[in-house]
Amino acid sequence: MANVKLITPVLVVFGGLAVASSGYAQQEAFMTADKNADTMLDQPEFKVFIDTMAASGKPIALKVKQAGRYNLAFGRIDKDKNGLLTPNELQSLK
Repeated sequence: MANVKLITPVLVVFGGLAVASSGYAQQEAFMTADKNADTMLDQPEFKVFIDTMAASGKPIALKVKQAGRYNLAFGRIDKDKNGLLTPNELQSLK
């Protein structure tokens, strides 16, 4: 029983680190893709973002890249249909 008590906090700590590093990877990918630094991604920048996230192993980005469905994904994420993706809109990729 002592092993179970010890393992649970370790999993919680490492699980939190995995989530934090995933968020950090997404933030880094966003900053890399946002070529004009306007804190929004247009379609060409979104492709760079997806390719960067796919390279880091993000499953949904891998699916988009492998299927070549950048435009479809962009359209689904662009909730206000203004042709630009904000960090808030990209939260759906988590």
